[in-house]
Amino acid sequence: MSSDFNFELPEQVALGALGEPGNRVFIIQVRDQSEHLTLKLEKTQVAGLVKSIAMILGEIDRLGHLPKAFPVVPPLEPHFAVGEIEVAQISNSDRVLIDFTEYADLDSLPKKVRLQISKELAGTLAIQGTELIEAGRPTCPLCGYPIEPEGHPCPRTNGYRAPTL
Repeated sequence: MSSDFNFELPEQVALGALGEPGNRVFIIQVRDQSEHLTLKLEKTQVAGLVKSIAMILGEIDRLGHLPKAFPVVPPLEPHFAVGEIEVAQISNSDRVLIDFTEYADLDSLPKKVRLQISKELAGTLAIQGTELIEAGRPTCPLCGYPIEPEGHPCPRTNGYRAPTL
């Protein structure tokens, strides 16, 4: 298998999360006729990807009809964990470029995946990512840390009382 992948207008791109809130693994899948690729992401990377796409789409005049979100499907085993993500608009085009680079040590050459997707698919991906993030644990309105099912010792209240608004 090649260490670099280039998907120009792939058939499907999907974001998903495996596991329960607080213990989820985030993945992105890219599928076309010849390849099926799964990459592992962190929640903060999904949030950054969503924010970057939203900034790019905010500069585009108009979006067409957004395709429906695709679900993640087996195989779910990631090819690699993502270290860096770069997002850009391809000039003079209605495409969004997303580069994923493997989180790798200094001794090895990192794998890379490049996606060129339509602005409409990018919009669907941003919505799907936002829904994934919002489906997680609620955050404390005082400190911003996640609230666990068994409670939350908020540092803003020294952990001694429940947060009050």
